Amino acid sequence: MYNILSITSYSGVGKTTLIEGVVKELTNLGLNIGCIKHTCHDFEIDRPNKDSMRYRNSGASSVSILSENTFVFVEKTEQEKSLYDIINLYKNTDLIIIEGFKGYKFKKIEITRSILYTKLISDTSDLIGIVSDVNYDIGVKQFKLGDYTSVAEHIKYCLDTKKLELSEEILKKIIYQ
Repeated sequence: MYNILSITSYSGVGKTTLIEGVVKELTNLGLNIGCIKHTCHDFEIDRPNKDSMRYRNSGASSVSILSENTFVFVEKTEQEKSLYDIINLYKNTDLIIIEGFKGYKFKKIEITRSILYTKLISDTSDLIGIVSDVNYDIGVKQFKLGDYTSVAEHIKYCLDTKKLELSEEILKKIIYQ
């Protein structure tokens, strides 16, 4: 079983800030949280002239860096990894929070801001919450921007009532439909 929540919005609205605030609150409640962020841009986590980047620059297709408390695996890929494969790396977490992957039918919290956009991009049947300075009359729990405690409490409630729970079979249907 997996507990998955997608944080949805357009770029620049505050998804990362919301996730950061909510993760702090949820970890303070003793939960083990994993985060997955999708980006359409290429990126590097290595630093120039460090051993791991030197290995990759010499031709290694994958490199691991590990210490007593941290493990990183860097792999050059020819195509984007499957979301299913990535989610399976998070099996030992209480909740997986996903930023991006808007088109998937996960339960969602959407963020809007009146100065950027107000039209919801999510199917309302997928929404468990809206974080906004706009009031929507659609029967979905709403939160003020920056109210991480209330959002985290609602997420915890959704975890406790199994609203975010997905079986292996349902997860595959969501990803591979």
